[in-house]
Amino acid sequence: MPVANVDLVRSLQERWNRGDTAVDEKFFHPDVEFIPQRSATEGAYTGLSGIEKFVADTLDVFDRFEMRYEYADLGGRVLAWGTIHFRAKGSGVETDIESGGIFEFRDGKIARWQDFGSKPRALAAAGVDEPLED
Repeated sequence: MPVANVDLVRSLQERWNRGDTAVDEKFFHPDVEFIPQRSATEGAYTGLSGIEKFVADTLDVFDRFEMRYEYADLGGRVLAWGTIHFRAKGSGVETDIESGGIFEFRDGKIARWQDFGSKPRALAAAGVDEPLED
């Protein structure tokens, strides 16, 4: 099952990076909780409607939103790290921000996704003592 989890998250990344941001029940558990870095000001996004709101909010502000992640299986959870590439609407300013998150699963779907802002913080949150190979 863990390899399937990595494949699921990788497929979501590839799909979203192609511009297909439709929220598909194939990827997300109905009770999904998403805690992006911006949740400190906006709160968590819950349920499929929460993911849809996150996508809509993001598309309102950015022309481009690409996840550029690498993945590691953490025994039922998936670590994702790398950068998120943004291009702002209007100004066209592009930037990358560091990202490191943990995906948790239920019934073969993403049930929780939290971005801790970096690979080391995500590893610490996951209770992994030794760094993983990049």
